Amino acid sequence: VGPPATLGSLSGLSSDGSNFSMVDGGPYDPDKAYKDSKLCNILFMLEASRRYGGKFTVNAFSPGLIADPNGFFRNQNKAFATVFNRITKVAGVASTNEFGGSALAYLAVDPAVEGLTGGWYDQAPPGKFQLAKHAPSVEAQNVEEQKLLWDLSSKLVGI
Repeated sequence: VGPPATLGSLSGLSSDGSNFSMVDGGPYDPDKAYKDSKLCNILFMLEASRRYGGKFTVNAFSPGLIADPNGFFRNQNKAFATVFNRITKVAGVASTNEFGGSALAYLAVDPAVEGLTGGWYDQAPPGKFQLAKHAPSVEAQNVEEQKLLWDLSSKLVGI
């Protein structure tokens, strides 16, 4: 639903980097901003994995849809968060704080994933409490875009 994640030429970061609404340089759209942030996470992770491969592991992770009004959704309108949380549970797509936390801990310290790097993990199928590795989108696999995002981000934070 809504516009897909796409970063274009990263013009929002490449102008001066300090005064932009969207990474692609377009007007602010909260739905697209969320999706773009996930794409940026994967691009950045893949570049970090390539740059630091072998020194430490680098992976991207999403805990799934955790709409807990007292957890991840605590800053949302309480009525909306409560209703949305119920809907995600009834629809069978909800995750939990416990699953999200245990999946993250597994990726961080379990010997079974030691040395595995460059992976994109989330819950699949949604609501079934199983961690799965996925192939990144076509745009996320663009090595030049990965390098450019890394370089522009480094410049933005002064390193």
